[in-house]
Parts: sequence; C-alpha cells; structure tokens
Amino acid sequence: MSKKRCWLEWCLLAFAMPALIAGLTKVVSMSDVGSHLSSVDQQYALSISGGVAAEWICVAGFWLFLRRRNERLQDFGVWKLGNWAGWGFALTFAGLSITSNLRFLPRMGLPISVAFMPRGSHLLVALALGITAGFCEEVLFRGILMTDFARAGYGKAFQVFIPGVAFGLSHVGYSSHGILAGIGIMVPTAILGMLWGIAYLLGRRGLLPCMLAHFLNDATALPWIGFFMFKGALG
Repeated sequence: MSKKRCWLEWCLLAFAMPALIAGLTKVVSMSDVGSHLSSVDQQYALSISGGVAAEWICVAGFWLFLRRRNERLQDFGVWKLGNWAGWGFALTFAGLSITSNLRFLPRMGLPISVAFMPRGSHLLVALALGITAGFCEEVLFRGILMTDFARAGYGKAFQVFIPGVAFGLSHVGYSSHGILAGIGIMVPTAILGMLWGIAYLLGRRGLLPCMLAHFLNDATALPWIGFFMFKGALG
C-alpha cells in the first residue's frame, strides 16, 4: 500500500464525500416529492435520504475499488467480533455521547423515552440513520482508511488521529447553517471517531463493536435533534 494511495482515499472521504452528501441533499430538497407529503415528519424522512444515499454510494465505490485489489470487506474486520476491550471502549463512549445528546430532548419539550421508542416515520429515520452510519461510516473510516494507513507504514496514533479528522470533515456536508455550525458538528464528531478508532485497535481490528456503538449513537437522540433543526429551518 503506497502512502499516495491512502492519502487519496483520505481526501475522497474528507472532501468528496461531504460534497456528495450536500449535493444529493440539495437535490432532494429541490424535488417536487416533498410538496406532496402531508406532514413535517414525512418531509424530514425524505430530507435525510440524500445523505443516506450518498454514504451507500461511497461504500459501493470503495467496494468496487477493493475488488480490483482482490480484497473483501471481511479483510478489514467488518464481520469480526473483536474482544471485550473493544466492546467496552466502543460502547462506553457511545453511551457518553448518547447521554450528552439526550439532554437536548427536554428542551424541545420531548420525553427522553422517545429516543428509544420512536414510531412511524421517526422509526424509519432512526433505522436509516443508525444502519447507514453504523455500517457505512465504520467500514469507510475505521475499517478501510485506518487499515490502509497501517499498511502504508503509519503508526497507531496516526491511524487514529488522521482518519478521525477525515471522519469529522465528512459530516460538514450535513450542516446547512453556515461555517460555525459546520465546525460545531465536525469537532465532536472527529473526537468520537478517534475514540472509536482506539476501540477498533483495542478490539484487534474487529469492526462489530464500533458498528453497534455507532448505530446506537445515531439511532437514538440524534434523529430528533435533526428533526427539530429541520422543522426550525422550515419556519
């Protein structure tokens, strides 16, 4: 694995991926489909489809690239259980992140229980975000990117930090409220990505602990926070 190739992958995930997310989200928002939906809940469910599609497109692209290298997703620990250290570390920081996010729900006039018992379109959104983030982002940023930086000869600290920065940058595409809001999303996301990177290494490059932790983080309070941001943007 050449250093040039892993840095090209880094640039694609750090800059091209958020551009694709923002672009597809814009296309969805400009379509006529939303005007035929009867509720804000349904419109919000539609609005996330651009970002969800973008992430699966990125995974598909990297999968095709891996096939040309005669590699499989299994080679990056995608279905590997890891160990107790990996599970403990990944789930601990997912729990701390979820707890931090839950504190916003009472400010929105919602009981904390809705984060764990969504219904209707909110259940659809929670599953779409959780499954997409848990699988796509972990495969791309922990599995493929960290492994390729390791193969290029970079140390473990570098493998955690640099892909973590790319992970944070990739989420800027989800911000539609200016530079400061984008930074507000990027920094904590990058830190959480680095912590899950440590979990990936502790778990002997087994990706399942990070995938489950990421799913739980993105399928609980975050969909509701996104919903109120979307609702507020509608005026």
